Amino acid sequence: MSTDAIIGEMDRYYADRVPYHDRYMGYAGNARMERLLAPLIRRLEKHLAGKDVLEIACGTGNWTQVVSKRARSVVATDLIEGSLELARKKKFQKDNVVFKAADACTLDGIKGDFNAAFAADWWSHMPHSRIESFIAALHGKLQTGAKVAMLDMMRTPALDKWFSHVDGEGNIVQKRTLPNKKTYHVIKNFPTEQELRDRLGKRAVDFEHHEDMGLRRWILTYSVP
Repeated sequence: MSTDAIIGEMDRYYADRVPYHDRYMGYAGNARMERLLAPLIRRLEKHLAGKDVLEIACGTGNWTQVVSKRARSVVATDLIEGSLELARKKKFQKDNVVFKAADACTLDGIKGDFNAAFAADWWSHMPHSRIESFIAALHGKLQTGAKVAMLDMMRTPALDKWFSHVDGEGNIVQKRTLPNKKTYHVIKNFPTEQELRDRLGKRAVDFEHHEDMGLRRWILTYSVP
């Protein structure tokens, strides 16, 4: 299966997963999420507080709720319309969020002058061949000096149980099954700190990388030069 075919299957997976998404992620409301992920949120908020934030791959808006409490405004984007429909139904502490459909690797149709960006659990799903276009598209929407914060999952035995194969460009491919009994191939890479540094290169200053071993998440922050 080609990388492009896997991407198409991954898009179908996330579209079909919409009814199950929050249960899969263990989401039981913003208050509980704030408690459980407090160490990560404390690291994020100093970079996003009071900012006009562009959020990438917002899904059903769980992290959008967290970010919107701290930000001045949020434009939250996702490719899957079903996810955006659920996100719009959630309660937000402030009336400062706009949801828009967009491909993260082009961000076509997204207008704004953003001084911050955020993405949760997105980098791991990018095939290696699309990382450059993503960085270019994202930085093209950001001011000089804008803050970027991303977080994602670290590799665990629980995630490895879905391993299927490594594709032709070196992406880790998992095979996942939804309650509808359909199976899908999904890219799930686990970049090291050095790989992230190498990918961003001189396009990132004030680069910081932290691994939370308890929550099994990494968090990356940097500024756009």
